[in-house]
Amino acid sequence: MTPRIGIVTVLYNSAGVLPEFFETLGTQRYTNFILYIVDNKSPDDSLAVARKLCASARFETVVIENEENYGVAKGNNIGIKAALRDGCDRVLLSNNDIVLVPDTIECLVRALESGKAWMAVPKIHFHGTNKIWYAGGCYTYFACSSLHYGIYQEDKGQFDKSRFVDYAPTCFMLIRKELFEEIGYMDEAYFVYYDDTDFVYRALRRGHNVLYVPESFLQHKESTSTGGKKSDFTLYYDTRNRIYFTLKHYTGIHFFLSKLYYLLIPCIKSVYRSTPHERLSAVRFGPARKIIERPSGLLPENALQLYLFRSVPSLIVVVYSTDSRRV
Repeated sequence: MTPRIGIVTVLYNSAGVLPEFFETLGTQRYTNFILYIVDNKSPDDSLAVARKLCASARFETVVIENEENYGVAKGNNIGIKAALRDGCDRVLLSNNDIVLVPDTIECLVRALESGKAWMAVPKIHFHGTNKIWYAGGCYTYFACSSLHYGIYQEDKGQFDKSRFVDYAPTCFMLIRKELFEEIGYMDEAYFVYYDDTDFVYRALRRGHNVLYVPESFLQHKESTSTGGKKSDFTLYYDTRNRIYFTLKHYTGIHFFLSKLYYLLIPCIKSVYRSTPHERLSAVRFGPARKIIERPSGLLPENALQLYLFRSVPSLIVVVYSTDSRRV
């Protein structure tokens, strides 16, 4: 018996990538799945494009239209819960800025059904290249960041061995439904970014592993909906959520040392890498953007407030204050 899979994909400004996503889903040898499309109030015509593609799709689809942009984490949760209500045995979290090959899903299912893992992920290339985007990964504790093995390397088969890994992105992750019963859903406080790091971290702490499956393969059109790695949006949420992650999971000296590493080191590097003009403009701070204010009750009433200042794209300055009027 083949497991029924609920593929969950969240839309936000995704109109341009949806046709190829649907096309390559339609070529899959493994066909026992339902595609759950969760639209996060996309300002473009993502929803209209998705509905048109659903009408001609060779597989079952369910469209969920949110009233506002709930973020990736909550959007995924809405799709996950719908899939589980419909009796799906496995959930496949999927970006829609990806291109599959015919056996991408089949290879993941085969690996997961071997009974060795709770989650399974494929090898991923940058779109249109032979360069690796993900070939397994790990979590660096003090830096509070994830590392993709082989990233930017030409794929010469050096990561073609299946292995258990400490980190995997949820841009294409097959998950046993029982895992959600064990550890819960995605933490919606993240909105976007680090929700996958948090999910995998919680699973590993409960003894539930993730398997890298190089036989399964896809290509990734990175950051099509958030503006890319250097956008204001990405910088803001990456910094905010990294802080939230440590507040949630770290204690004592580990919490303090991780703060020193991931807040001070990037600032020092950015100063050395920037031009004299950028270093001069860095002292002219713009309006402060509050990053975290008592997230999910983790901070007491009078705890430190954290602010992010943007002056040049390469520089982040974080100021701690107990009174927002002082910033």
